[in-house]
Amino acid sequence: MPAIVQILLVLGIAIVGVLMITSRNPTTLTDEQASKYAKIIRILVPLVLIAGAIKYFVG
Repeated sequence: MPAIVQILLVLGIAIVGVLMITSRNPTTLTDEQASKYAKIIRILVPLVLIAGAIKYFVG
């Protein structure tokens, strides 16, 4: 089996697992929690992109 098929299979199983767990225990976020998470994500996404660019150009 090619490596890409194995990767996609594991990713699909992980997504199904996360969906099953979150659908059984739904939690609602308050506006304060949502804004806190949004601030964290706005910081982390550019950092991950910059790290990926550095990794690409260095090695």
